[in-house]
Amino acid sequence: MALAALGACASGPPHPQGWQLGSNGTWTTTSGAGVEWYRYRSYATQGSLSDLASSQAVETVQRYRGARLLRSIPFSACPGEAGVATYNLPHRRVLEVAFSVNSGMAIRAEYERPASVVDAAAVTAAFRQAVCFTL
Repeated sequence: MALAALGACASGPPHPQGWQLGSNGTWTTTSGAGVEWYRYRSYATQGSLSDLASSQAVETVQRYRGARLLRSIPFSACPGEAGVATYNLPHRRVLEVAFSVNSGMAIRAEYERPASVVDAAAVTAAFRQAVCFTL
C-alpha cells in the first residue's frame, strides 16, 4: 500500500493511481457499474478541523441536492488529523469526502461512485496521501 500511496502523488496533487485526468481537474475511471470521480483541492484557512467538517457538510448538501449524510468519522489512516464523511446521493451514488487542516491549509478530496461499487484501494491510498500529514 505504501507504493500505491507514493504513486498517487507522482504527478500533480494526490490522486488514484491509474485513473485518467480530465480537463476540469477531475480524475475518472469506469467500472462495470459506471463512472467514478475523484477531486482534490486545497486552500488557505484559519479554521480548525471541526470548522472544516461543518463547512464541507454544508457545501456538499448545497452542491448535491438530495444528499444525505450517513456518517462523519475520523479517517482511520490518520486518526485525529483528518475526517471522512460519507453521503448517499440521488441516482444511487455515494460520495466520500476526506478532509484535514494542516499549517493553515484546508485539504479536501472527494470520491464519487455508484452505490454498487466498493471503495477502491487506489482511492484510499490517494486519500491517505492527501489528508494525512504525519505519515
